[in-house]
Amino acid sequence: MTKCATAKGTAPVSVVVPIYNAEATLARALASVYSQTLLPSEVLCIDDGSRDRSEHVAAAFEHVGGPPLRWLRMASNRGPAAARNHGIDAASQAYIAFLDADDAWHPQKLQLQLHAMQAQQLDLLGSHLCVSRTATWSPPPLPAELPIRTVGLWRAMLSNPYHTSAVVMRRDPAFRFPETGALGEDFALWLHCIAAGWRSAHHPATLSAMFKESFGDAGLSRHLMRMQRGELAALIDIGKHGHPLAAALTIPWSCGKFVRRLLLTWLRKRPL
Repeated sequence: MTKCATAKGTAPVSVVVPIYNAEATLARALASVYSQTLLPSEVLCIDDGSRDRSEHVAAAFEHVGGPPLRWLRMASNRGPAAARNHGIDAASQAYIAFLDADDAWHPQKLQLQLHAMQAQQLDLLGSHLCVSRTATWSPPPLPAELPIRTVGLWRAMLSNPYHTSAVVMRRDPAFRFPETGALGEDFALWLHCIAAGWRSAHHPATLSAMFKESFGDAGLSRHLMRMQRGELAALIDIGKHGHPLAAALTIPWSCGKFVRRLLLTWLRKRPL
């Protein structure tokens, strides 16, 4: 796939979109990128072994103007962590923003996040996502500036402060998603970045949306046991890297949250 027209925006951001058979949702995701009030400098679509028409969907954005779009094909299907790492390696800008192919962004996402990161000299900034139960999303009004709160290691270990599609981070190839195949690889990366001293923060504004329940629904998030194994693996790994007390105290908390997820999933699926 060739590059499209020269980007109109000046944001030093590379957008990384891992793609696996995302024909049904990719246009919505990419449209939210090309509708940004501050456009990124490039969009990297990482094809993780797709067998559908995802590439054809992305090709339509070559002619809309805005940032150049590159289609990068993995040799085989290796999972979203490997695809995101491939995007990190290929990125040319100072910041990376991740977007899953079935999620979408608020039009002001990059503008507000990048402004806050540069003003506060942050390395990592993000939030959670809005859950839309329909195929469309009406982005809410936002403040002129994001209220942010610093995220330390303890807080991050107690509860994952970020969803990947809501994150902007500085580009550093030394920090990559662990390619273990476990769910929660994003959580492991955030913990390692924060433990290494990255200036990290969370904001409460709704800048991204997903179109399924955060757990117990379709897609990878339905695998609750795999999610829990991944979270525990991330906590144990941080414990091995100099934070044993934090791991010992947060692992029981994680197990309690897991029981709560199981209960909520059972209640949601229980016949009325």
